Amino acid sequence: LAVLLTASSLWAAPNGITLVGKGLVSGTALDKSGLNGSICQAGVPTNCVPKAIFGGFGSDITYSGHDNVFLAAPDRGPFDGLTDVPYLDRVHFLHITTNLGAPFPNIQTTLLDTRLLENESGQTFVGAAGAFDVDDELATLRLDPEGIRIGYNGHIYISDEYGPFVFEFSRQGRLLRRLA
Repeated sequence: LAVLLTASSLWAAPNGITLVGKGLVSGTALDKSGLNGSICQAGVPTNCVPKAIFGGFGSDITYSGHDNVFLAAPDRGPFDGLTDVPYLDRVHFLHITTNLGAPFPNIQTTLLDTRLLENESGQTFVGAAGAFDVDDELATLRLDPEGIRIGYNGHIYISDEYGPFVFEFSRQGRLLRRLA
């Protein structure tokens, strides 16, 4: 049995599914964390981006239930988490609208706020990759956001790729508890 695959058949949407919008976010956009300076790829000191880089938020995004506001948490940071200084985990508040009658790109994304994610002691979680000694402080602060939801109580729930927890944060980004 021979099957002829064409570009149009590979990318054709299944029946009943229609693409309604496309949007763009600049690769050089900054978030609202207030962070200054650069973060570089480990072992490559010339490959750097701003610490406040606004990116990686496609790893997890959820609707807040109000006024086209979405929350997104970037993955473990640039360079797949292999950085010269720890990437500080954060959550972004986004206003996303779609103008169905406009030509593409017709999705507008506006960054409303960025909040760093902190543990019970006010230390910011980090998206570091790589191995840690069990005594290393960064090991207890490591968080790789992979899923995000908002509870009925307004709290933010973020799952961790490294597990085994779902973290419950206040709207301000402070850890309230870890759910095993």
